[in-house]
Amino acid sequence: MLKERNANPPESFVDWLAAQDPAGEFFKNAEDPKGWRIERPWFRVPKSKGGLRSFTEKLNGGMLRRIDKATSAKPVFAVSGIPGVVGSATREIWKELVPHISGSRNLAIWPFDGDMDSLAAEGKVVLCEIYPGLAYAAALADDLPTGRIQISKSKPCCREMACDRLSQAEWVKSERVDLGDLEAAKENENDFDALFTAAAFIRCFLEGREIANPEWIDSKVEGSMLFAGPVDPSQKSKKLC
Repeated sequence: MLKERNANPPESFVDWLAAQDPAGEFFKNAEDPKGWRIERPWFRVPKSKGGLRSFTEKLNGGMLRRIDKATSAKPVFAVSGIPGVVGSATREIWKELVPHISGSRNLAIWPFDGDMDSLAAEGKVVLCEIYPGLAYAAALADDLPTGRIQISKSKPCCREMACDRLSQAEWVKSERVDLGDLEAAKENENDFDALFTAAAFIRCFLEGREIANPEWIDSKVEGSMLFAGPVDPSQKSKKLC
Protein backbone atom coordinates (compact mmCIF):
# COMPACT_ATOMS: atom_id res chain seq x y z
CA MET A 1 0.00 0.00 0.00
CA LEU A 2 2.84 2.40 0.84
CA LYS A 3 4.55 1.72 -2.50
CA GLU A 4 1.25 2.22 -4.28
CA ARG A 5 0.70 5.53 -2.52
CA ASN A 6 4.19 6.78 -3.32
CA ALA A 7 3.81 5.75 -6.97
CA ASN A 8 0.78 7.99 -7.38
CA PRO A 9 1.19 10.90 -4.97
CA PRO A 10 -1.65 13.45 -4.78
CA GLU A 11 -1.13 16.59 -6.81
CA SER A 12 -2.63 18.90 -4.19
CA PHE A 13 -4.29 19.04 -0.79
CA VAL A 14 -7.70 18.50 -2.41
CA ASP A 15 -6.55 15.30 -4.12
CA TRP A 16 -5.12 14.07 -0.84
CA LEU A 17 -8.30 14.91 1.11
CA ALA A 18 -10.52 13.18 -1.46
CA ALA A 19 -8.74 9.90 -0.70
CA GLN A 20 -9.47 10.04 3.06
CA ASP A 21 -12.14 8.01 4.81
CA PRO A 22 -14.47 10.29 6.86
CA ALA A 23 -14.94 7.46 9.36
CA GLY A 24 -11.29 6.41 9.34
CA GLU A 25 -8.46 6.67 11.82
CA PHE A 26 -7.18 9.95 10.39
CA PHE A 27 -10.10 11.93 11.82
CA LYS A 28 -9.87 10.51 15.34
CA ASN A 29 -8.10 12.32 18.20
CA ALA A 30 -4.64 11.37 19.38
CA GLU A 31 -5.19 10.65 23.06
CA ASP A 32 -1.86 12.05 24.26
CA PRO A 33 1.43 13.42 22.84
CA LYS A 34 2.99 9.95 22.82
CA GLY A 35 0.18 8.66 20.65
CA TRP A 36 0.32 11.56 18.19
CA ARG A 37 1.36 10.76 14.65
CA ILE A 38 0.89 12.23 11.21
CA GLU A 39 -1.72 9.60 10.39
CA ARG A 40 -3.78 10.77 13.40
CA PRO A 41 -2.95 14.49 13.85
CA TRP A 42 -5.98 15.88 15.72
CA PHE A 43 -5.65 16.52 19.45
CA ARG A 44 -7.16 18.22 22.47
CA VAL A 45 -4.73 20.53 24.27
CA PRO A 46 -4.20 19.22 27.84
CA LYS A 47 -4.45 21.65 30.74
CA SER A 48 -1.00 20.83 32.05
CA LYS A 49 1.91 23.23 31.63
CA GLY A 50 3.31 23.11 28.12
CA GLY A 51 0.18 21.32 26.91
CA LEU A 52 0.13 22.77 23.41
CA ARG A 53 3.89 22.55 23.00
CA SER A 54 3.84 18.86 23.94
CA PHE A 55 2.06 18.27 20.62
CA THR A 56 3.46 20.99 18.37
CA GLU A 57 7.06 20.00 19.12
CA LYS A 58 6.37 16.76 17.27
CA LEU A 59 6.86 18.56 13.95
CA ASN A 60 9.32 21.17 12.75
CA GLY A 61 7.43 24.43 12.36
CA GLY A 62 5.03 23.65 15.19
CA MET A 63 2.24 22.45 12.87
CA LEU A 64 1.85 25.99 11.54
CA ARG A 65 1.66 27.13 7.97
CA ARG A 66 3.50 30.27 7.02
CA ILE A 67 0.30 32.31 7.08
CA ASP A 68 -0.65 30.82 10.47
CA LYS A 69 2.61 32.12 11.89
CA ALA A 70 2.01 35.56 10.37
CA THR A 71 -1.48 35.84 11.84
CA SER A 72 -0.56 34.27 15.21
CA ALA A 73 -3.07 31.49 14.59
CA LYS A 74 -3.27 28.23 16.52
CA PRO A 75 -2.38 24.88 14.87
CA VAL A 76 -5.24 23.69 12.70
CA PHE A 77 -5.16 20.24 14.31
CA ALA A 78 -5.87 21.53 17.85
CA VAL A 79 -9.57 20.81 18.36
CA SER A 80 -10.16 22.13 21.90
CA GLY A 81 -8.59 22.89 25.27
CA ILE A 82 -7.48 26.50 24.74
CA PRO A 83 -9.11 29.66 23.34
CA GLY A 84 -8.77 30.41 19.64
CA VAL A 85 -8.56 26.89 18.25
CA VAL A 86 -10.61 26.00 15.16
CA GLY A 87 -9.59 22.38 14.68
CA SER A 88 -12.98 20.94 15.59
CA ALA A 89 -14.77 22.94 12.89
CA THR A 90 -11.96 22.33 10.40
CA ARG A 91 -12.16 18.59 10.92
CA GLU A 92 -15.92 18.53 10.37
CA ILE A 93 -15.61 20.58 7.19
CA TRP A 94 -12.90 18.26 5.85
CA LYS A 95 -15.03 15.19 6.62
CA GLU A 96 -18.10 16.70 4.96
CA LEU A 97 -16.10 17.68 1.89
CA VAL A 98 -14.73 14.20 1.14
CA PRO A 99 -17.82 12.77 -0.61
CA HIS A 100 -18.28 16.00 -2.58
CA ILE A 101 -14.77 16.11 -4.01
CA SER A 102 -14.14 12.42 -4.62
CA GLY A 103 -15.70 12.36 -8.10
CA SER A 104 -17.27 14.86 -10.45
CA ARG A 105 -18.25 17.95 -8.53
CA ASN A 106 -19.95 21.30 -8.89
CA LEU A 107 -17.83 23.07 -6.31
CA ALA A 108 -14.24 24.27 -6.27
CA ILE A 109 -11.76 24.92 -3.47
CA TRP A 110 -9.59 27.99 -3.82
CA PRO A 111 -6.67 28.20 -4.47
CA PHE A 112 -6.10 24.46 -5.03
CA ASP A 113 -8.47 24.24 -8.00
CA GLY A 114 -7.26 27.42 -9.72
CA ASP A 115 -7.22 31.20 -9.44
CA MET A 116 -10.37 33.00 -8.38
CA ASP A 117 -11.10 34.61 -11.76
CA SER A 118 -11.03 31.25 -13.52
CA LEU A 119 -13.11 29.53 -10.85
CA ALA A 120 -15.71 32.30 -10.81
CA ALA A 121 -16.02 32.09 -14.60
CA GLU A 122 -16.92 28.41 -14.31
CA GLY A 123 -20.03 29.28 -12.30
CA LYS A 124 -19.26 26.84 -9.48
CA VAL A 125 -19.59 27.37 -5.76
CA VAL A 126 -16.09 28.35 -4.59
CA LEU A 127 -15.00 27.52 -1.04
CA CYS A 128 -12.34 29.75 0.50
CA GLU A 129 -10.60 30.05 3.85
CA ILE A 130 -11.14 33.30 5.71
CA TYR A 131 -9.55 34.93 8.74
CA PRO A 132 -11.85 37.53 10.33
CA GLY A 133 -9.01 39.88 11.27
CA LEU A 134 -8.15 40.25 7.58
CA ALA A 135 -11.77 40.74 6.50
CA TYR A 136 -12.41 43.40 9.15
CA ALA A 137 -9.41 45.41 8.03
CA ALA A 138 -10.15 45.01 4.31
CA ALA A 139 -13.65 46.36 4.87
CA LEU A 140 -12.97 49.10 7.41
CA ALA A 141 -9.53 50.58 6.66
CA ASP A 142 -9.45 54.04 5.16
CA ASP A 143 -6.85 52.90 2.66
CA LEU A 144 -5.53 49.58 1.41
CA PRO A 145 -3.15 47.85 1.80
CA THR A 146 -3.25 47.94 5.58
CA GLY A 147 -2.62 45.84 8.69
CA ARG A 148 -4.97 43.52 10.55
CA ILE A 149 -7.80 44.81 12.72
CA GLN A 150 -8.99 43.12 15.90
CA ILE A 151 -12.63 43.38 17.00
CA SER A 152 -14.12 41.69 20.07
CA LYS A 153 -17.03 40.30 18.08
CA SER A 154 -18.45 38.49 21.11
CA LYS A 155 -19.44 41.90 22.51
CA PRO A 156 -22.70 43.29 21.07
CA CYS A 157 -21.48 46.86 21.51
CA CYS A 158 -18.38 46.14 19.40
CA ARG A 159 -20.40 44.48 16.66
CA GLU A 160 -22.76 47.45 16.57
CA MET A 161 -19.91 49.97 16.49
CA ALA A 162 -18.14 48.12 13.67
CA CYS A 163 -21.33 47.81 11.60
CA ASP A 164 -22.05 51.52 12.01
CA ARG A 165 -18.48 52.34 11.01
CA LEU A 166 -18.76 50.13 7.94
CA SER A 167 -21.95 51.86 6.83
CA GLN A 168 -20.11 55.20 7.01
CA ALA A 169 -16.93 53.99 5.27
CA GLU A 170 -15.88 56.27 2.42
CA TRP A 171 -15.72 53.46 -0.14
CA VAL A 172 -19.24 52.32 0.79
CA LYS A 173 -20.63 55.82 0.33
CA SER A 174 -18.67 56.70 -2.81
CA GLU A 175 -19.60 53.44 -4.54
CA ARG A 176 -23.19 53.60 -3.23
CA VAL A 177 -22.96 50.07 -1.86
CA ASP A 178 -26.17 48.75 -0.32
CA LEU A 179 -25.16 46.75 2.75
CA GLY A 180 -28.72 45.66 3.40
CA ASP A 181 -30.16 45.14 6.86
CA LEU A 182 -27.30 45.16 9.37
CA GLU A 183 -29.37 43.96 12.32
CA ALA A 184 -28.43 40.28 11.93
CA ALA A 185 -24.72 41.16 11.93
CA LYS A 186 -25.20 43.23 15.05
CA GLU A 187 -27.04 40.39 16.77
CA ASN A 188 -24.71 37.42 16.25
CA GLU A 189 -21.08 36.64 15.49
CA ASN A 190 -21.57 34.39 12.47
CA ASP A 191 -23.62 36.95 10.54
CA PHE A 192 -21.14 39.61 11.62
CA ASP A 193 -18.23 37.71 10.06
CA ALA A 194 -20.30 36.95 6.95
CA LEU A 195 -21.12 40.64 6.48
CA PHE A 196 -17.53 41.79 6.75
CA THR A 197 -16.23 39.03 4.50
CA ALA A 198 -18.77 39.93 1.82
CA ALA A 199 -18.07 43.66 2.23
CA ALA A 200 -14.31 43.10 1.95
CA PHE A 201 -14.80 41.00 -1.18
CA ILE A 202 -16.99 43.69 -2.77
CA ARG A 203 -14.45 46.39 -1.95
CA CYS A 204 -11.59 44.44 -3.51
CA PHE A 205 -13.67 43.88 -6.64
CA LEU A 206 -14.70 47.52 -6.92
CA GLU A 207 -11.16 48.77 -6.40
CA GLY A 208 -9.64 46.19 -8.74
CA ARG A 209 -7.55 44.56 -6.02
CA GLU A 210 -6.39 40.96 -5.82
CA ILE A 211 -8.20 39.05 -3.10
CA ALA A 212 -4.83 37.62 -2.07
CA ASN A 213 -1.25 38.40 -2.99
CA PRO A 214 0.54 35.49 -4.74
CA GLU A 215 3.18 35.80 -2.02
CA TRP A 216 0.65 34.32 0.41
CA ILE A 217 -0.72 31.60 -1.87
CA ASP A 218 0.41 27.98 -1.97
CA SER A 219 -1.90 26.13 -4.38
CA LYS A 220 -0.41 22.72 -3.59
CA VAL A 221 -0.48 22.24 0.16
CA GLU A 222 -0.94 25.28 2.40
CA GLY A 223 -3.65 27.13 0.50
CA SER A 224 -4.24 30.76 1.46
CA MET A 225 -6.64 33.14 3.17
CA LEU A 226 -8.87 35.70 1.53
CA PHE A 227 -7.53 39.27 1.74
CA ALA A 228 -3.94 38.26 2.56
CA GLY A 229 -2.43 41.02 0.45
CA PRO A 230 -4.92 43.87 0.68
CA VAL A 231 -4.26 43.28 4.38
CA ASP A 232 -0.74 42.34 5.45
CA PRO A 233 -1.07 39.20 7.63
CA SER A 234 2.29 39.84 9.25
CA GLN A 235 1.43 43.37 10.39
CA LYS A 236 0.37 43.35 14.03
CA SER A 237 -3.34 43.72 14.73
CA LYS A 238 -4.75 47.08 15.71
CA LYS A 239 -7.57 46.76 18.24
CA LEU A 240 -10.70 48.60 17.12
CA CYS A 241 -12.96 47.52 19.96
